[in-house]
Amino acid sequence: MQSSKITELAIKRHDIDSNHFQLAYNKQANDKRTQIFLYGRKMVIDELEQLLNTLPKGSKVLDVGCGTAHLTHWIKEKGFDVTGVEPSENMLKLATQNFPDIKIVNSIASALPFDDGYFDIIVSFEVLRYLDKKENIKSYKEFYRVLKPGGKIFITQVNLFCTDFYYFFHNIKSVYCKLANKVHHFCNFTTGGREEKLVRQIGFSEANTVGRLAGSIRIFYKFSSGIGKTYSKFIEMVDKNQRYTNTWTKKTAGHLIVIAKK
Repeated sequence: MQSSKITELAIKRHDIDSNHFQLAYNKQANDKRTQIFLYGRKMVIDELEQLLNTLPKGSKVLDVGCGTAHLTHWIKEKGFDVTGVEPSENMLKLATQNFPDIKIVNSIASALPFDDGYFDIIVSFEVLRYLDKKENIKSYKEFYRVLKPGGKIFITQVNLFCTDFYYFFHNIKSVYCKLANKVHHFCNFTTGGREEKLVRQIGFSEANTVGRLAGSIRIFYKFSSGIGKTYSKFIEMVDKNQRYTNTWTKKTAGHLIVIAKK
């Protein structure tokens, strides 16, 4: 499938999911899908907050694929000069309605309408995971271009070996959708090692990856909210932070975070 088609599918996926995210962030939904989403998202935001705390207030932040802009607004409330980028028409409409005081532009990760060396940090949650390797490389290059020297990226990707076994589920669903002539989005399964190598090849001087969330929790939430909550509390007893930097445990995490410095 061509990169342009994959990008179109990613945008269409976010058009479809826009209302779900709006309800989730506004705490107007409490189904099992929303619960596990917010449970994992909190861990990623905790990780981001650690990075933001190293920057002076007023630093310029770019939120690529900002969706409904709730995260963008949270960054602004932390004292940063933040701009959002969102290509989904439905997401963009909600974002501008939610936070009219935040600048949000309609564009994609691989074609950012900003000057070279403009931002101190680029944040992108659950965006590059929907794009193929070619588009990922183009996006990383764009991130590098618009970052100031010493600027950093904070990107989430999907672990190939995550213990929620999403790799198998996604591919089985892809076959079903093809046979049923239904639309199904692309997923960029990767590993921390691959991403670190890739961003270094592009020119980033430092690259690290972190895993967050015990991936197996997602499996138990598929049965019911009650079972998911019970299992997650058990995991918290033995692994409170669910933060992984060891190569092997990091590979199984529900969220793979890429942090690199220009």
